[in-house]
Amino acid sequence: MYFPIGWPKVLKNLEADGQVIKQIVSNRDKILFVSLTNESFVIWFCKPTVPIVFHKRNADSVERLGFNVGVEWKPDSSMICISTSEGHLIIYNVEAQSEQTAYNQFDPPTASLRRDSAELFVKETIPSLKITVFKEILVWDGQITRMCCISGTEILVCTTRAHLLRYRWDGTQNRDYCLDLGRIPFSINQQVSKAEPILEDNTHVNDIEYSPLVCGFGITLNDGRAAYLTAPNLKFDPNAVQGIWAPAIDDATCVRVNHKFRLIAIGRRNSQVDVFTIDEVTGGLELSHTMALSSKDFPGDPGPVKCIRWTADGRSVAVSWEGGGVSTWSTFGALLMCSLAWDYGLSQDLGKHNPLVVSSMEWATEGYQLWMVKVEGDSSSNLIQMDFIKSPLSVNPCMSNQRHLYLQADDKLYVNLEDNLTRRTKISMIDSSEYQENGLTDELAPEYDNKVKYREFVDDNECRKQWKVLPLPATYIAANWPLRYSAIDEGGVNVCVAGRTGLAHYSCASRRWKLFGNEAQEKDFVVTGGMLWWRDHVVIGCYSIIDGHDEIRFYPREAKLDNRSAKMVRVQVQVFALDALDDQLVVFTADALVTIYELSIDKNGGVEMRCVQAVDISALSHPACVVSAALCRLQEQPGPPHLARPPTSSPLAPDSLVINASGKLMMVQREEYDVDEDNNPVRNVVIIML
Repeated sequence: MYFPIGWPKVLKNLEADGQVIKQIVSNRDKILFVSLTNESFVIWFCKPTVPIVFHKRNADSVERLGFNVGVEWKPDSSMICISTSEGHLIIYNVEAQSEQTAYNQFDPPTASLRRDSAELFVKETIPSLKITVFKEILVWDGQITRMCCISGTEILVCTTRAHLLRYRWDGTQNRDYCLDLGRIPFSINQQVSKAEPILEDNTHVNDIEYSPLVCGFGITLNDGRAAYLTAPNLKFDPNAVQGIWAPAIDDATCVRVNHKFRLIAIGRRNSQVDVFTIDEVTGGLELSHTMALSSKDFPGDPGPVKCIRWTADGRSVAVSWEGGGVSTWSTFGALLMCSLAWDYGLSQDLGKHNPLVVSSMEWATEGYQLWMVKVEGDSSSNLIQMDFIKSPLSVNPCMSNQRHLYLQADDKLYVNLEDNLTRRTKISMIDSSEYQENGLTDELAPEYDNKVKYREFVDDNECRKQWKVLPLPATYIAANWPLRYSAIDEGGVNVCVAGRTGLAHYSCASRRWKLFGNEAQEKDFVVTGGMLWWRDHVVIGCYSIIDGHDEIRFYPREAKLDNRSAKMVRVQVQVFALDALDDQLVVFTADALVTIYELSIDKNGGVEMRCVQAVDISALSHPACVVSAALCRLQEQPGPPHLARPPTSSPLAPDSLVINASGKLMMVQREEYDVDEDNNPVRNVVIIML
């Protein structure tokens, strides 16, 4: 869940002669952004939002090669490729100048004007970049419609002659693996024996995106059809590529792929976005849901969908329309924000003219900002930046078992504890009607009898929507921006956070933050697999930069934040997710292994871990597509007396393991275990699709 906060910021347009910005594209880390115009481009830094380098092509280059059309980053951010209107590719080297930074701060000689607060010191290193032309390539295949980076070594170029050409970043063409739409068989699924290529003339790709987790490309054609290109392996041999049509789509405008949930979102001319999933049985595209504005959201027609952008975690998507307006939706179609419902004053008629027309968008790092190109008319445009806050569940799903509501921004938390959310009253299930008729309040109610069953009555009228804003300490977040993970304990008293490196935790009782006393220790590990509270310990899955391996760490709350007081357990591969139920810790790692540990406190106050079970789920899903892995306690509902089971002396069944993979819920039913000759736990498991 992502929600906008504050007013959008307008960035100064550095393009020469007020040229219209065509596109805004971020690098893989979403720290650097490039804005493209007909003759120039600017590379921006995310935080602080400042331009780093401006490059304008000379008149001779524009005359020979044509105007700029599109731009793509190399995954390591060392190169940029620009396509032109005359069918050329221009590859630029992007070199970081290690001996200097782009911006430096200096205090004035006047003592009263010098900085004395940590908030005024920018600790972020803004690189100084040098742009040089590496190669100019003539494609010789019509005009270039779209580019798509498919690996660290290759980029895919789509042309008006229905070709998908693969170029290496050194400028050479990989001819053996270039694709021709006229030779790719298309069908409704992978089980149909009859498949036909595209025989119509003047049909080409106008939008494309690649995802290795989907094992293919999502494409839209200029005639309004949409499809999914796949192959048995990621080499994409031209003789093995197959096209799968998106059913009932004849007005597609753009496409974007959700990698984590394996969804393909297709924008349409009727202002809707159809989201498809891949049927695991037939291999065809199956409609999952549709994102459509209701008459309550906007009674008019915003026009065809112009742009779609998923967040990096796949938990939200931004959509803009050609007629104006921008919206954000959850993964499975809940409307979170729509600018068409904003109040623009009595002078604005959104049916005739929308003041917010967005032609291109891009999410910033961790999804805290949405960069947009706002069209001001036929000859001008601006870059605007909208800030967002998000649910911690988007990155730390183990917080789903908490009763407290809180949201995280890039440098602060918005907390609303359970006591503020609801007023709970216990009512006897026998005398609840009499309780309500007499109008007894909590103060007048008698003491509860432990022998009587009660139910909780939640009075939503007593909810308080007051948010407590908890700013992160400047000494920590200035060097570790942005906030990545956060966790709150069951009582809502303690909060822990993790940024780029290290961690910090806060006590609501003492209203004090606790940071690492040794800054070197704070910089030597990165939280990668989430964080949670267990008893009085902060539990994290992290990567040790100094030692070069992954670990599970336990930091006691009462002790100083120091590695000497921490319990460190080395794991073989990267930790993706953590969860806990009572004294059981669930660890999901990059080798698709879900390991369950029993936690305990020894006589010296240290944490002890004992492996109980390990479940391999590699056959169910790719590890990167697993959203969460958690334990749950299923309770059998009491039935009629004649159907009641007789009591048994066997122990209770162990807690069930629930796995969310790409939005599909699976339950691993665990059985009681024995130990083998090496004293290792051995269990049989049954997997149930929910």
